Amino acid sequence: MTKPLKLILAALVLLAVVLAFFLTRPTGMHIAPWDGSGLLAKAEQSLEGLPAKEAETLRALLVSTGPGRYDDRAGAWIKTATKDDLKPVADYAVASLRAMAEAGDAVAMWHLHFVLTQRIDTGDEGFRWLKKAAQQGYPRAVYDVTKEKLKHEPEKLRAAMEDFAKREDDAGMQALYWFAFAHEKGQDGLPKDAAKAADYRNRAKALGDKLLEADKAK
Repeated sequence: MTKPLKLILAALVLLAVVLAFFLTRPTGMHIAPWDGSGLLAKAEQSLEGLPAKEAETLRALLVSTGPGRYDDRAGAWIKTATKDDLKPVADYAVASLRAMAEAGDAVAMWHLHFVLTQRIDTGDEGFRWLKKAAQQGYPRAVYDVTKEKLKHEPEKLRAAMEDFAKREDDAGMQALYWFAFAHEKGQDGLPKDAAKAADYRNRAKALGDKLLEADKAK
């Protein structure tokens, strides 16, 4: 067998091995579920110095599992982020939201964005999560991204808000509040009109109540 032929055969064998590896490897990597028990234990320990009622309120926010779990985690963070002795509570709240977001939960992505953008050093990460939530079609995130994108184009912004205001979701509610504020202040190209402002605000509140009831029914 000539040397060139041996090289060709060796190359073919190597190619076969590589192909076999890629064809037989698992199609997806197993990602272990998030275990926040260690962080939660530290949070529980930090709650021991609080009055019983206050501690129980914060504890409930950290372990809630219903539709309000996102708001609850964000609420726990807001209540504790500036208190050094309760930092473990704030840490757990953020970590919990991040775990849900990393698992693909668009609602968690938006709430994580909200928490992270409250601080300059985590703001960039927060806006990245906002964009990811919008890409998944989460209504509030789509609204926020659109509003920011068109903030220097008043006519396009008003048109977008008119479209949002027709929706029966959180984006629709936010758009109604946007019109209420714009008519209240006479800005964004809309006339100052107290009656229209009140009408939009009432419609926004009614839609908000409707959405809240729908969440409770889940």
